[in-house]
Amino acid sequence: MTIEELKAKMQEYFVSRKNRMQARARELKALGQEEEAELELGKLAVYDVFGTMLEASALKAKMNPKYASGDKVQAFIQEYLMAFITQPAEWRLKYVQAKERGEERAASLEWLRLETVKEIKDEFLRISKGESK
Repeated sequence: MTIEELKAKMQEYFVSRKNRMQARARELKALGQEEEAELELGKLAVYDVFGTMLEASALKAKMNPKYASGDKVQAFIQEYLMAFITQPAEWRLKYVQAKERGEERAASLEWLRLETVKEIKDEFLRISKGESK
């Protein structure tokens, strides 16, 4: 699979998930469940961040002259997987801090972000291995 094919499959996944989250957030807001709607929007923001990281990782792998064309795909995969470690570091810290202060709402939001990161990573690994749903 090429970098472009991997990107296209992930972008398709992002669009599908984001559309569902937006619809769910609107539905929750209409029902007066503002906090739940806010959590859905928090998940949506994670998808936006990792969509941007997907593009950045692909560009970095393609532009790096030290990789042969076959190595570029592996470089892209490794680069993107690193984003799953570095990007949520702040969210992990905020989660721990919120738990320590007893701020359950803030802790819930950070936990949801971290769970969303795991979902995205699992999907990327599935796609990059060529597995079907």
